[in-house]
Amino acid sequence: MKLLNRETEHLDRIYQYLKERQSTQQQDLWIPALWNTTDYTEVLEERGREIRVEAHSYLLHVIDHLLETASTEDHEAFSLEQSVMYTSLIRYSTAWDVNHDGEIESGTFLRFMVLLPMLKQMGVNVLYLLPVSKYSEINMKGDIGSPYAVQNMFELDPQLHDPLLDHMENGSLHDELRALVEGCHLLNIKVVHDFIPRVTAKDAAFLAEHPDWVYWIRLEELEGFKPPHIPELSFFEECTPDKLETVYRSEETHTFLQKFSPSPDQLNPVLWEQVKRISQQTGANLLRLVEEHMGITTSPAHSDWINDVQPIWTDITFYRLYKDTCPQVLPYVSENKPPYVLFDTIKCNLYPGEEPNQELWDYLEQAVRFYMSSYGLDGFRVDIGHTLPVPLLDHLFKVIRELNPHAILISEDLFNRNHRQAAASGYNMMLGSGWQVMSELTKPVLTHYVEELKELSLQAFACAETPDTPRITSRPGGVQLARAITVFNHFLPHGTPFITTGLEVNEKQPLNCGLADNTNGADIPRAFFNKMKIDWEHDGSMMDLLKQLQACKRRYQTKFRTQDCQVWGQTPDDVVIYTYEREGLTMLVGINLNMEEARLVDLADEGQPVFPYLKLVDSMESVQSGRDLEIVSGRMRWKPGQAVVLVSDPNKMEKEREGDEKRIDPVA
Repeated sequence: MKLLNRETEHLDRIYQYLKERQSTQQQDLWIPALWNTTDYTEVLEERGREIRVEAHSYLLHVIDHLLETASTEDHEAFSLEQSVMYTSLIRYSTAWDVNHDGEIESGTFLRFMVLLPMLKQMGVNVLYLLPVSKYSEINMKGDIGSPYAVQNMFELDPQLHDPLLDHMENGSLHDELRALVEGCHLLNIKVVHDFIPRVTAKDAAFLAEHPDWVYWIRLEELEGFKPPHIPELSFFEECTPDKLETVYRSEETHTFLQKFSPSPDQLNPVLWEQVKRISQQTGANLLRLVEEHMGITTSPAHSDWINDVQPIWTDITFYRLYKDTCPQVLPYVSENKPPYVLFDTIKCNLYPGEEPNQELWDYLEQAVRFYMSSYGLDGFRVDIGHTLPVPLLDHLFKVIRELNPHAILISEDLFNRNHRQAAASGYNMMLGSGWQVMSELTKPVLTHYVEELKELSLQAFACAETPDTPRITSRPGGVQLARAITVFNHFLPHGTPFITTGLEVNEKQPLNCGLADNTNGADIPRAFFNKMKIDWEHDGSMMDLLKQLQACKRRYQTKFRTQDCQVWGQTPDDVVIYTYEREGLTMLVGINLNMEEARLVDLADEGQPVFPYLKLVDSMESVQSGRDLEIVSGRMRWKPGQAVVLVSDPNKMEKEREGDEKRIDPVA
C-alpha cells in the first residue's frame, strides 16, 4: 500500500525503494520479538525472544501499518496536559546485532519506525529525540563519543543511516529523518529535538571561519584544567550578583583567568591563515593543527555552579555569545583580559554584555529554521537554555512560533521552583524536580512534590528517570519500585508522563548519571558515550502496564481539572495518596513506598467513605500472584511496593464489572 501526498513524501519514497528491492535483495534481519507489535506473521525463525524476518518485507509491513492506522484525531486538539512523552537516543534505542555477526549495529532512523506502533500503544504522543546531529570524534567520552558534542548543527550523525537504503537514488540521511517524522505524524505523535545553543564541540565545523565564537586557553594549561574553587563559598552555590566580588577576589580565580588566550586569528593572524591552508589541503583536523603550531586550544566546558564537583566536559566548549565583558564584572578584571568563561559568563541571562556576537546569534537562528523546515519538527528542548541571553531566547522563540504557533518548548530547568520564570520566558514545559524526588523517595518528599506540582505555571516531566539520571531499577526496590512509581507518576497534576527509552523493559544500564548519581563515580558503560543496546529480551516488560495506564488516563483524567486534585494528609507511614474529585466521580492514585512491609489504608476522606471503587491499574499485576486488593477490617491492605489507581463512579458501577475493572467491596 502507498499513500502519495505531501505529508508522506519522504516516507513514500522509502516505501517504493524497499518494494523494488524486496524481490531482488533478500536480507535477513534479527530483531527482538517484542518489537513485533503489528502482528507480522511471516516470521522465518524464532530463537528465544528474538525473531528472524526478511528485512524489506518486514519494514514494508510496518510502513503499511503506519499508513493504514493513520490517526484521525484533531491535531489542533493536542494537549500537553494529556500527553505522554517518550525520549530516544536513536543510535541506542534500536541498536541490535541484526546480522548475528557478534557486533551491535547502531540504531537508525528507519529501524526506529518499527517502534512507533509500540509507542502509540503506550499512549505516547510526543517523541523527544536526543541529539541526532553530527558530533565530534576528538576527546571522545567512552568508545563512541557524546551526541552533545555537536560538531555541525546542519549535518546528521552518519551512524543513523540504515544500510538497507545504501543504494537509494537521490536519497539522503536528511530524507531518512524526515520520513521518521512523517511516520510519527501519521500516528499524531509530535516530534521535538534537543537544540544545543550554548555549547559546541571543541573542534566545531565553523572554527575556520569563526574562531572568535568560542573561548581559547593555552595548551599547556589543558592538563588539570578546572574552574576555581572558592573556599569562602559553599558547595554547589549559584553565582548570584552578591557573590561576584568573592569569586573574583579569590586567588584561584586570578590564577584561572591567566590560562586564557586570544583566539588564533587575534593571537597570530599570519600563522592562523597558514594553519587553515594546511587543514584544507591535507584534511587534517584544524583544532589539532592549531594546538600543534600555535600552542592554544578551545577551552573545555564546566558547570556554572560554584564549587560543583562535576568533572569538566572535555569534549565541548562554550559559545562566546557576547564580544564584551558584562558591565557588572568590569570592576574586577583588567581591560586587556583575553575572553574567558567563568560561572557568571556562562549565565548570560543574568550577566549579559553590551555587544552581542550577532553573527553567532544569526547562526543559531538559522539552525532553528533549518531543523523545523527540513524535518518538520514540532518543537525543541533547549539545552542549558536558562543561561541564554534573554533577547536571544526571546528572538529564537519568536522565530519558532512564527514557523509553528503550537510549538512545544521545553526548559531544562531542574527545579520546579523556577516554573514562573520558565513560563515567562516562553516555555510550555520544563524538566522540573522529578529527577531529584526519585533519588530520595520518602513520604514527605513525595507529598511536597505533588503539592508543588499543583501550583506550576506549565507542565513538568513526571518521570521515574531521565536520560541524565541512573535507572530507577538501579535504586532500592528495583523493578517493583519502577512499576509502582510509574503508576503514581502517570496522573500527577501538571505532570506529563515521561518514559526514557528502555524503561518499558526495566533496563538497568543508564544513558548517563550526571544527576542524582548513585554509582559513586564508577566507570560504568553509559549509552551517551558507549556502544550499548537495550535489553529488549528482558523477562517481564512494563508494556502491558503502560497500556493499561494509557487507557485509564484517556478514559478518566480528562474529566478532571488540576484544581480537583487533593493530597491526602492522613495516611499510614510510607503511603502517599492523591485524588481527583468532580461531580460525583473520584479517582484515587496511591503508592506504598515501603518495599518490605504492607500498610493498611482507610479509604475515607475526612471521615466520608468514598466507596465503592473500581480497580483500574495495579502495579503488582504480572509481578506476583494475588491480583485482587486485600480488605482487612474495612481497610485496604496495600502490599509492599504496590501502587494502584481506583475510580469511584456511582453512575456506572453496575455496568463496569468486566475484565480487570473489578469492584472492591469495602466489607471484609
